[in-house]
Parts: sequence; C-alpha cells; structure tokens
Amino acid sequence: MTLIRPFPELEPADGGKGSAVQKAMKLMRALLASETALQLSELSEQIALPKPSVHRLLAQLEEIGFVQRDLSGRAFTAGPELLTLAVDALATMARRPPVRDIMRDLVERVRESCNLAILHDNQVLYLERVECDWPLRMQLQAGSRVPIHCTASGKLLLAFLNPMQRRRILLDLHLEKFTKHTITSVGALEAELEEIAATGASMNQEEYHLGLIGLAVPVLRGDGQAAAALAIHAPVFRMSPEAARDTVPLLRKTAARIAEAAGLRSGEA
Repeated sequence: MTLIRPFPELEPADGGKGSAVQKAMKLMRALLASETALQLSELSEQIALPKPSVHRLLAQLEEIGFVQRDLSGRAFTAGPELLTLAVDALATMARRPPVRDIMRDLVERVRESCNLAILHDNQVLYLERVECDWPLRMQLQAGSRVPIHCTASGKLLLAFLNPMQRRRILLDLHLEKFTKHTITSVGALEAELEEIAATGASMNQEEYHLGLIGLAVPVLRGDGQAAAALAIHAPVFRMSPEAARDTVPLLRKTAARIAEAAGLRSGEA
C-alpha cells in the first residue's frame, strides 16, 4: 500500500477550545462528508471556527496534499493524500485478525473465495481476500484491482453512491466489453444499479470472465452508507446463480459481523 508521510506539526489555529489537530480533523471530516467542494465561509460555518483560523488550517493541509482546491480555486475538497490515508486505514482494518477470521469462516461455510473491496480511482480495489481450497479458482491478492462495471462488488458500490457521485463516475468510465454478458450501455447499467440499490445485493453473471459468477452485499456503516463490499466468487459449474442468491442472508450476517469488528457500527453479530 502507499506510504503516508507523517502528519506535520500544525500551528494552533486560534485560542479556542480544542487542539489544532482536533480542528484539522473536524475540517477534514467536513470535506469528506460533502458531495461538493466547500468554500471558506461554508467550512467556517460547518465546523464553527473563525474564517482566519480555517484559512490557516486549509493552507497547512493543502501544502501536504490533504486538501485541494477545485477548478475555480475558491472552494476546497479532500486532497489525494487524505484519500490515500483513508484507503490505507481501511486496508489495515481488513488485514486485522478479527476481520480475516470472519472472512475465513464465510469461506469455510460457502466453500468459495471471498473478498472485501472498495472503490478507488474508478476501479474496485481488494482490501483483503481469502481463497477457498478448490484447485480451480480465480486467484487474486489483496491490492488487486478489477473493473467496476462488470463485477459484483463494483456494481454494488456504485449502486450505494448518491446519484451525483454515481453519474460522475459513470461518465468517466470506459465500459469495456470483457464477455458477451458485459453491460456496455450506461442506461442499462444505471437500470441495474437501481435494482441493486433496492435489493441490497449485486450479481456478476459471467460479465468479467466466462464461467465465473459473483455475488456482493454491502458492509454498512452506522449511517447506512456502504463502507465496503463483501463478495464471493465461484465457477458456474460449482455454484449456479440460484445457489449464489441463496447465500445472501449469510453474506449479510457476515457483513454485519465485519462492520462490528471493524468498529464501523455496533452490531448484530
């Protein structure tokens, strides 16, 4: 994974309550939670700090890549280093024994490989993967990347984005045709994403590789947003689409256990 430079010592933003680091964290949370770039006045109001203090924090965070300006130069969004840090934090969480043990338990029960994935740079990034024991299987390691539009995890995570974020990604995607089953129409893909959002589960029916299917469910945060996708994969001669759908209750229960183990929400194991 990408190495993160140490967070520099921040000068106190003002004499108010809370350390400079706490104020910087509030500012970064506001940027990550927003669907659009935020101007100085909006950030000042959201985190209840004076504009001069917010301006100093923004300048310091921009210098190290945790904040960046939009094309207008007047509004701010999360920078590349902050997004990389978020990905690295999720990857670290996924490699911890509690999460891996839960994934191993799932593999033992369904006897097929599973993975935990997020969206990153318009691709699906595997945070962790546990392989089954079958000699014939698709072998991918943590850190592998696969397309969004033709994988169960990718479609699931797209479906759980807000419409603006989803549309932005779809307009940037090249819907490459990998098999005769790959969806290459934005309209058709959007229709399937609506169905996935309604059902809370996503299937890949030989859309990326012929003979391979996958099924994914979301790992939900406490606010109902998808932090990651939990998926299983299998050759069609070992698992039919109907049999894959039968695993949805087990996958949802496993995803809830992972969310609880990772501290994403207090759960229902």
